[in-house]
Amino acid sequence: MITAGLAILASGFALLALVGAVRACLPEMIIEKGRDPSERRYEAMVRLRVLWLARLLALMASGAGVVLVACGFSDRVNPALSVTGGTLLVLLLGELAPSWLGHTRPAAAAKALRLPFEALRLLLHFPVRILLGRPPTGGDTSGGEWAFTPPDLMWLEQRRGKGDADDFDQERELMDGIVEFSDRIVREVMVPRIDMVCIELSDDLQAVLAEVLRAGHSRIPVYREKIDQVVGVLYAKDLLRVLAGGGRDFQMERILRQAYFIPEYKKIDYLLREFQSHRIHMAIVVDEYGGTAGLVTMEDILEEVFGEIRDEFDLSEAPQMQSLGMGSYRVDAMLPIDRLNELLDTSFEDDDFATAGGLVYHALGKIPRPGEQVTLEGHTFTVEKVRAQRILLLKITPEDSKSEKPGQ
Repeated sequence: MITAGLAILASGFALLALVGAVRACLPEMIIEKGRDPSERRYEAMVRLRVLWLARLLALMASGAGVVLVACGFSDRVNPALSVTGGTLLVLLLGELAPSWLGHTRPAAAAKALRLPFEALRLLLHFPVRILLGRPPTGGDTSGGEWAFTPPDLMWLEQRRGKGDADDFDQERELMDGIVEFSDRIVREVMVPRIDMVCIELSDDLQAVLAEVLRAGHSRIPVYREKIDQVVGVLYAKDLLRVLAGGGRDFQMERILRQAYFIPEYKKIDYLLREFQSHRIHMAIVVDEYGGTAGLVTMEDILEEVFGEIRDEFDLSEAPQMQSLGMGSYRVDAMLPIDRLNELLDTSFEDDDFATAGGLVYHALGKIPRPGEQVTLEGHTFTVEKVRAQRILLLKITPEDSKSEKPGQ
């Protein structure tokens, strides 16, 4: 009977840890400051799905508890009654009670179990690493995949959004960015090829210096003959060293850094990890044919979570969307489709295009001229500004409203 009691206790312990930690406590722990090392290790265990292993152990312990209780009373009562009684006992003490406690007092339950899990970690660390074929030492567990799902983050948003309205809006935007972050691909956030600032490998020092000063970028791709043949990246700080030496015997090849190439359909959350591990801030995006599709920077990725990041060179940039009242908007043609959907409450698919301008191109089936219109999902899109073959500015009005003439 002692063994049966221990099995039931183990089942309840594991289930209580799972429900209490994943349900409420850990999301709050993540945003608290000043956590002690045991809290961080406990969080890392959740990230590595250790608590789901605990749930498996709970089920095994429950089964063992039923068998042991039934065996303990089988010689005194009817076997069917002993099995039924053992099942009810395990269900009550090993399942329902811990689950209720974990739901009603999640923070207290998870924090109380932090020290036992710390002891369990120390006990199982080396055997588990050896069984997995990994070195018994080293390896920070905090770098595992994030254990919380979008519903977890939404729940956290509701819990922490009870203060000032402005603060809530900012937190909500941040949470929305985090939730959508893993679904984004490079193609949706990159600087397109036509907007890239590049330098030709054969340019002399004066031409290179003039372009760097004009662009104001710290890193600029360098190509040979055509932009599809990117040979490296020029860092402005490396050019400064050349200028400090008088600029004599300038050779571009000597100061170029190796370019980092990625496909346009790569997920940006994986790219962010690569940027961190390789300690780089820019990558050249290539299409399915191997040509240059654009470039993406660390700033482009971070803006997907934190919103627009402006520096001294961005002060003159116009916003991507401007409200005109009565449900009408003026938008940059480069506005991503998903943000256009959020703005208009529409459901445009981005399989064939990634921007508002691409949507209009796709709908018209030709190179538009200023003033041309197309109506899609109850909204009229008017082309306001075109440069060469590229749409720059669109005006969007509800179909049932009396919109102003283009240009007004």
